[in-house]
Amino acid sequence: MSKAHQSESAFNATLKDRLLSATTSSQTMHMTSPPTGASKSLEDLLRDDAPETPAAVPAPALAALTSVPAPVADESNLVRKIALQDIVDSPYQPRKRYDETRIQLLGETLKARGQDEAIVVRRLPSGKYELISGHRRTRAARLIGWSDIDARVRPLSDREAELATLTSNESNEELSTYERAKAYQEALDRGFATDQKGVASLFGCSQGRVSQCLSLLQFPTPIIDLLEKYPGLLKTRHARVVKEVLARHPLAVDTIAASVEVLIDKPEMDVDELRTALSKPFEKKRVRTKPPEPRMITDKNGVSAFKVQITEHEIVIKVENGVDVELASKRAMAALREFAGTLEIAKKKTV
Repeated sequence: MSKAHQSESAFNATLKDRLLSATTSSQTMHMTSPPTGASKSLEDLLRDDAPETPAAVPAPALAALTSVPAPVADESNLVRKIALQDIVDSPYQPRKRYDETRIQLLGETLKARGQDEAIVVRRLPSGKYELISGHRRTRAARLIGWSDIDARVRPLSDREAELATLTSNESNEELSTYERAKAYQEALDRGFATDQKGVASLFGCSQGRVSQCLSLLQFPTPIIDLLEKYPGLLKTRHARVVKEVLARHPLAVDTIAASVEVLIDKPEMDVDELRTALSKPFEKKRVRTKPPEPRMITDKNGVSAFKVQITEHEIVIKVENGVDVELASKRAMAALREFAGTLEIAKKKTV
């Protein structure tokens, strides 16, 4: 009799035998009691006896159930390509002027070696990206014709972006003393620090450096105007000299500012040269007196025999042609000896 035409009692007996045989391979298996309740048809029992096909599980859900959850990646550390046309400068960047020659050199380095370090930006509501660090690299990449650049996108608020931009350039040796001063002052004005010690801690530099840089902001307006145009004009050593001259001539600010411009063409001028240049307008001009006309001594016929030029400590005798120079010198020496014999000159003190 085929399985499809077994009676219900025969099927149950067959099922019991199958379950009993299974206990031989697993001592922990136990036969459950026969089901109670309403009887099932043979077709239903046969369907129950067939291996159950698991319902299809969507692939994403299946992966979530079977895989170990991976740690959430910090997307701000991911490097991605961003189109250069979508990147804008930061309004918080203390550097306002860029040395075009250095930008060109940096561009050549990028072209030869590639980009060693990704720039840092934040995404703006407009869809553009605002620079946090990497202003020079971005300019150099544009200069050599790149269309995009490696970048990390940080999720920063306006205030966080301002602080990050202000502090990102501290390790940049090309940042001028004046540009650092503006960054330090901005940190104070915006409440990121309350004093110079706090600024030093914020920027990771010495308090002495903060003090030196901030002192540039105390210069009078004409010199500040120069620094706005030429941020690298005054190095710390130059600034000290300018302060010295200003202290001696406080009412001559415009004159001193004009003299400071000498550093535009001679940025490596030493302090002594600068001090001389700044002090020159205040030196007393000596009045040059016209030397007296030479005196003429004539012979018995009124013809010039000697011309004598007398200055403060010199008597210069010019002997005319036709006069015996040797005889004239002997006569002049004799006359001087005779005159010297009448003098009493104080002896010079020996050290």
